[in-house]
Amino acid sequence: MPELPEVETLAQQLRRRLTGKKIIFMDILDRKVVEAKIKKILPTRVIKVWRRAKSIIIELEKEKCLLVHLRMTGHFHYLPKKQQSAQDAKECEKFLTARFYLDNGDLLTHNDIRRFGFIRLFDRKKMEQELAKLGPEPLSEEFTKEKLNILLNQRKKANIKTTLMDQHVLAGVGNIYAQEVLYHAKINPTRKIESILPAERNKIYLQLRKVLNLAIKHHGTTVENYVHIEGTGGFQKYLAVYGREKCPKKHLLKKISLGGRGTYYCPQCQC
Repeated sequence: MPELPEVETLAQQLRRRLTGKKIIFMDILDRKVVEAKIKKILPTRVIKVWRRAKSIIIELEKEKCLLVHLRMTGHFHYLPKKQQSAQDAKECEKFLTARFYLDNGDLLTHNDIRRFGFIRLFDRKKMEQELAKLGPEPLSEEFTKEKLNILLNQRKKANIKTTLMDQHVLAGVGNIYAQEVLYHAKINPTRKIESILPAERNKIYLQLRKVLNLAIKHHGTTVENYVHIEGTGGFQKYLAVYGREKCPKKHLLKKISLGGRGTYYCPQCQC
C-alpha cells in the first residue's frame, strides 16, 4: 500500500497539474471505486491538492472535496492535450475506473488494478471530521519529540512497530517505513514501548523525519505496483531491511510477523 512518501509524491504532482483548472465532465467506469454523485457537481474548479496521512484531498469550488485513497494499486495518468497519442491513450485505459476531462483539453485518468481504492465526494466540514480521526503528521512543525513521547506513553504495553503503523497514533507511516525507521534508530520492532528509553525515542523521532523526507526526495518506493505520474519510485535502492536478506552491515536479517505484517529486522543491529 502506498505510504506517506508515495502519496505525497502524487499529491505534489497533481497539485502542479490540476490547481486552477476546471473539471468539465467525467466518465465513471467503476462506481464501486468512484462515487457517481461526483458528476452532479461538475463543472467545478480545483482549488487545492494536498495530502493527509495516506489520502489525497482535492479541494473544489463550493466547499466540496474529493477524498482519494489509493490502497494497494490505485494510480493516476495525466495526459496533456498535445501528448494524447493513440499509444498513450491505450496505456491509460488499463484498469481504468474514471476519466476527468479538464478545461484546457488535458485528461486525467484514475486506474486501479485490484479495485481496493476509492474516490469519494465530501463537503468540507465532513471531510475535516474524517481527517480529525487520524494522528498527527510526522513531518509537520507541530510534531515534536515531546508530542511523539506523549503518543507513545498512551500505548506502553504495545510493540513499537505496530504502534508506528497505527494511523490514529501517527498519520501516513506503514509497513515499509516503520521497518526502515526502526533499523536506523537501532530499535527491535518487537520491543514494548515501556522499555524504550528517552534517548531511543529521540532516535525514532529523528529517523522518522529523515527517512520519510529522503523517500519523498526519491518519489517513494516501488517494490510492486506503485507508480506516480512521472514514472516509478527510487527509494527501493536505499532500503536497509525491507525485503532484504542482509542489512547494510552484512548481517543476516530475520523475518517475523507483527500485527499480521511481514517484518524484517537485524538481530545484531537492533538489539
